[in-house]
Amino acid sequence: YDRLIAICWPLRYSTIPTNLRMLLIIAGIWSLVILLEIFPVIFAARLPYCSSREVQSCCCEHGPVYKLARTDISYNRQLATAKTLTALLGPLTFIIFTYVIVVVAVTRIASISQRWKAFHTCLTHLLLVLLYYMPVILAYILGNLRLVQNVDLFTAILTVSVTLPPMLNPIIY
Repeated sequence: YDRLIAICWPLRYSTIPTNLRMLLIIAGIWSLVILLEIFPVIFAARLPYCSSREVQSCCCEHGPVYKLARTDISYNRQLATAKTLTALLGPLTFIIFTYVIVVVAVTRIASISQRWKAFHTCLTHLLLVLLYYMPVILAYILGNLRLVQNVDLFTAILTVSVTLPPMLNPIIY
């Protein structure tokens, strides 16, 4: 959003992202995240569980918890898939859409040096986006296609794919 405003409307940059707009965006994102997390917890809490309560994960997430239930979990599996796709593909789609708009706007700039400066501004952010999303999406695909059978290996892959990219942020920037 910041780069979209900075490149497409540079003269209005100080007036478009106001504190109120930023607060509304942050409140909207937090509300969506809370809703995405509350429904799976409510549905998992209603399931009947057998004697084993050992979660096969380093985090007590929805997926490993509902798999312990001794009833039909197809609805929970669909809910988990929808939640994951929304959480992963929603922001990624928004980022790609804004970068398409930015690329169109940058190609209209006459000066090659200004084009390079605009692309360079976006390149580090795009690199971080790809560095975060690609391992997470790969781990999700590996898990859903059951290509990784070992639970501990899958947990390690998922943990590394979620923690390593944010640790690289200071190095890239």
